[in-house]
Amino acid sequence: MLEYPKRFVRKLARRIAGPIDPALARATIGPDEIELYPHRLDGMATMHNDGFRNDPVFASAYARAVLAAGSDYGVPWRVHQHLWCADLARKVEGDVVELGTGRGFFMSAVVAAWPGWSESTRSLHLFDTFEPGFVQADGTRGPDSPFYAASFEDTARNFAEWPRVHLYCGDLFETLPDAPIDRIAFLHIDLNHKDPETFGLRHLWDRVPRGGVVLLDDYAYFTCEAQHEAMNALAAELGFAILSTPTGQGIIVK
Repeated sequence: MLEYPKRFVRKLARRIAGPIDPALARATIGPDEIELYPHRLDGMATMHNDGFRNDPVFASAYARAVLAAGSDYGVPWRVHQHLWCADLARKVEGDVVELGTGRGFFMSAVVAAWPGWSESTRSLHLFDTFEPGFVQADGTRGPDSPFYAASFEDTARNFAEWPRVHLYCGDLFETLPDAPIDRIAFLHIDLNHKDPETFGLRHLWDRVPRGGVVLLDDYAYFTCEAQHEAMNALAAELGFAILSTPTGQGIIVK
């Protein structure tokens, strides 16, 4: 029998309103019950239909994401939500912008699945330090991570097959204000820190037209409470709603 760790239960109790259901603290999942949840990836388990994984467009896009990263991050549902957001965004005018690109896993999937990207007039704007470690608040770089870019050149090579891709290397607080971006159909934010994430969304919000889509990668992710609270405060200030998803993402449709 698998038992929920007590530390997890306590942390969950702090995140939800009211006292935790005592039944949850005693909840166990037997070996037979585990098989009822065939999709067990990216911090979520569900018995619901994940047939999108059989779609050839999704499969091709996901394979391109794996090629960009050099490994499979094991996040099909997260990519599915990216492609859904991009599909919705195609109905409005504007470019695609990503704050926090890393090796290009997610945006490689998005552009690979975008019908007629090469013939369109849209541009893709990618912002990152393009360094292998997270830049901390004091300016120092943390340990290298397989999820961050190996180098600027490495990420640039990954996107070289598509036209109109612009990479902005450096501190977002310095690179974003001068970027020539007029309208944004789809904005993806994945900076792993509340300050640049809220700065980026606040700075670009007026450039997202009605019907444009914003996808927050860390919004409801476990241990990312600071981003969750900061984005909720910004949502109240600017007047938008955020859909929280089981993968830890947040979706905004303007």
